[in-house]
Amino acid sequence: MSAPALPEPADVLAFGPHPDDVEFCAGGLMLTLRKAGYRCAVVDLTRGEAGSRGTPETRAAETAEASRRLGLVGRENLGMPDGAVEATAAATEPVVAAIRRWRPRLVVAPCPVDLHPDHVEAATLVRRAYYLATVGKAKGGELPAHRPDALIHYFGHQETTPTFVVDVSAVWEERLEVMRCYASQLGLDGAKGPATNLTSPAFLARVEARYRYWGSRIGAEFGEPFLADRVVPLDDPVAALRKRDGMVR
Repeated sequence: MSAPALPEPADVLAFGPHPDDVEFCAGGLMLTLRKAGYRCAVVDLTRGEAGSRGTPETRAAETAEASRRLGLVGRENLGMPDGAVEATAAATEPVVAAIRRWRPRLVVAPCPVDLHPDHVEAATLVRRAYYLATVGKAKGGELPAHRPDALIHYFGHQETTPTFVVDVSAVWEERLEVMRCYASQLGLDGAKGPATNLTSPAFLARVEARYRYWGSRIGAEFGEPFLADRVVPLDDPVAALRKRDGMVR
């Protein structure tokens, strides 16, 4: 049997429990890395079919437009049940296969501390798969083992102390436009539906306040916080730890 055809490797592979999670929680990172010349791809675990608003079809169309704006080299959906993601051995295998298929240097996943059970289970799933993707005999689409450089986590409903914060000031307006692609979820599509946290007129203002705060911690206008699974090396501590204007201690 011939080996499956593989896409050109992605430098960055981000996982979202639902379509829109990567955009809402790590959209600035993805835009920043793409503009730096890195190839970025996304794997969504579910289709968001249990969402309070919209349909899987509308969410798919919104995801396609968001992917275009992010400049992704690829996007996949593993079709797991929305609201019932579980970090089982069976569910881990397609995540392992995705990592082996895209062969990323950096894997981006939800934080294991979160209110949404799908986010918590997805964090465990990706962490399991991140390791098992390196084990040649582990199941994963009959693809060869791959060892990424690092795994980092984005924050959703809750935040712990981050390992680092990325300056996303230069892409902030683009980040907002990517978020607005999910009009059904933000209540911007004119369709009737239940009120949710995302449809609140104050939601985008809270998003701005949140990332302005993290930006202030590094002397930037906007910042996205991330949690790393290991110590992050600095080749130039003087440059990395320089004090910027407006930095909050």
